[in-house]
Amino acid sequence: MASQRKGKRKSIQNSDPGKILDLVMSLNDESCAQLQIKINTYLCEECEAELALLVTVNSDRMEASIEAVGTTALQRKHKICMGLKLVDVLKTLQEQTELLSNFPPDFQAIVAPFVPKDNQKRRMMLYPIPDKPFSIIVCVLAPKVQEDHVSIIIHECFLFSWPTLKKTIRFEYECTLKQKCQQLLRVAKRLFTQVASLDTLLQIAMEQAKQLTKAEHCSVMLVDVDRMELVDTSAHWKSTNPAVDEDKERRFPLNKGIAGHVIQTGQLVNAKVAKEHAAFDPNIDGIPGTDCKTILCFPIREQTGIIGVGQLINKVGDPYFDAMDEEMALAFSIYCGVCIIHSVVYQKIQEAHIRNTLANELVMYHMKVGDSEVARMLECTGFHNHPHLSSLHFNPRALPIRELPCYALKMFHDLGFDKKFNIKTTKLARFILYVKKGYRDVPYHSWLHAFNVGQWAYAAISNYKLISQGYFTDLQAMMYVIAGFMHDLDHRGTTNSFHIHGQTTLAALYSSEGSVMERHHLAQAMCILNTEGCDILESLPRRDYDRAIMQLRDYILASDLATYFKNLNEYKAISYDFQKGNRVHTAALQSMLMNAADLSDQLKDWGSVKKTAAAVLTEFFKQGDVEKSRGDLPPIIMDREKCFIPDLEIQFLSTTCVPLFDTLGRILPKAATCVKIIENHIERWDASRPIFSEVPTTAGLSVLLSPELDNLIELNLKEKERLRQEAEAEAHAEPKET
Repeated sequence: MASQRKGKRKSIQNSDPGKILDLVMSLNDESCAQLQIKINTYLCEECEAELALLVTVNSDRMEASIEAVGTTALQRKHKICMGLKLVDVLKTLQEQTELLSNFPPDFQAIVAPFVPKDNQKRRMMLYPIPDKPFSIIVCVLAPKVQEDHVSIIIHECFLFSWPTLKKTIRFEYECTLKQKCQQLLRVAKRLFTQVASLDTLLQIAMEQAKQLTKAEHCSVMLVDVDRMELVDTSAHWKSTNPAVDEDKERRFPLNKGIAGHVIQTGQLVNAKVAKEHAAFDPNIDGIPGTDCKTILCFPIREQTGIIGVGQLINKVGDPYFDAMDEEMALAFSIYCGVCIIHSVVYQKIQEAHIRNTLANELVMYHMKVGDSEVARMLECTGFHNHPHLSSLHFNPRALPIRELPCYALKMFHDLGFDKKFNIKTTKLARFILYVKKGYRDVPYHSWLHAFNVGQWAYAAISNYKLISQGYFTDLQAMMYVIAGFMHDLDHRGTTNSFHIHGQTTLAALYSSEGSVMERHHLAQAMCILNTEGCDILESLPRRDYDRAIMQLRDYILASDLATYFKNLNEYKAISYDFQKGNRVHTAALQSMLMNAADLSDQLKDWGSVKKTAAAVLTEFFKQGDVEKSRGDLPPIIMDREKCFIPDLEIQFLSTTCVPLFDTLGRILPKAATCVKIIENHIERWDASRPIFSEVPTTAGLSVLLSPELDNLIELNLKEKERLRQEAEAEAHAEPKET
């Protein structure tokens, strides 16, 4: 039965103004349930009714709840389903009456304890108080006052009490939302501490989601992109099915069930009656062995898209999940998605670290130096006293390649580093053998080159008296020699630009820091120094050890010629006013000496210089061939079809070596003689230009290795000298004739 709603009035017609004023004055600083009790009491008295209660409705979501019945506040807010009668009252905005026994079971279950059994067939009047976002449906049971008067009493009551009650409802809603957000932040904090294990993370995520929304069950299903399936690895269904294998997974198609619908649409689904939802599939949605009454299913996202879905099943104590549960689920899904991706990335990093460790172990195993090798080296009876070993122009090719480690050991002994730094001979020998094995069999950047650099560092310390004259400390000098031997470890015969443009693994590791190969050499050096039995710096005090590692880093990184050219002007400025003890000046001297040792091949005899050029060019041309094969245009110096060798060598010596040794000579006067040696080599390269120009450019390397080249160069030099003498004679003769 329904009656036509009368027009709204802003004045009091039937109510006692004093009583309404007393009611309004009593509505202060109390909870929403207490306010409702006072309004219920007033309505019962004025309508002479057996019971009154207020149903709060979220108008947008059509979600209803009851907090107080008559004069009793419920232990918690009870949600109820919006039956047809309640929906109709709000839609029509008409007061209606209905038998209490005709109301939905959940409504009757709440009201029944407050109504005698014989009153179950009494009529209840429903009166709507519409508003946004919350409305009220006033329920009055068995009023004795005429129905028209009841409507007026309710209207006049809420004309003055609704503003206060509405603000209280909104305030409590905001407080609940704040509590939920704080809880959500605590959940997120806990999730972010569990990224080490994806399984643990998922279990915690499900438990936290259950607590956040008061769900009975929760499951998280992730998308398997390779098989385009949803995977549920939750432990709950395994525990309810003991016969199931622990490693077994539940897998489903991406387009089935409510979960599949969420994946396809990307939208949250709140199925208040799960089995009535069009997409519901009992095999996918819910937990096996569990009666699925209601489901809140939400997508789990990260930047690239949806990576899974979460399902909250059966709201504890309520018939459905409400709008706040939806908001919490969506917010939770964002944190959950970020954590899952972080966990996956973390696991990949861990796996990569393990693979890298295993790879290093494998490399070190094949590089492993046995006790017998160390013993053979220490017991070697070869001649290890070459008279020119300490010469700055010594050619290491004069030594047997198998005895180079013995000579390296001799250098440490000669400089007294083994005694000064308490390095055991067996450990030093093992270290040198490990370094030797750390070099690849490439044409130039091999163990022979490393020995040459280490030998020049040893000779520089001796000839330039770097320690005794206060240029270097003992530690700086030792790290100079160590860096010389280790500066090109695991060199692949290719340049930094090759790795950067080719986007190689090394470039991926080091390109952001610059000096790709040098940083790789440093990493390999640290690997050897940290290997048991090779840790020759072990006995150093912690502070000296840290300094030694920093110096090793600086020496090795300084060997990058790009760094040398970048700092050359600064080096020149320092060379005119070098000050011992000045850290900046000392660092510059260390870098220049490292470059000098690295380029010391150019200070050898002409025959050695030619062999060095051939080895370097062989590496260059191989790199150029690879660059062509991958579709890149190699630099001219690496293109065997375009590189004119004499011009390349003259340019290198003139622009790189001469400025270096000229600058170094202003700090260390004995180094100035090196410039003259390089200028002699430039003269020979210049004399070779006519010889190379007579053959195709592609044959340049063959000409360089030809035994006839030196004879032809000598002829050209003699011819050049003859022409010079004739020119001088003519110049002297001209004044006499005049």
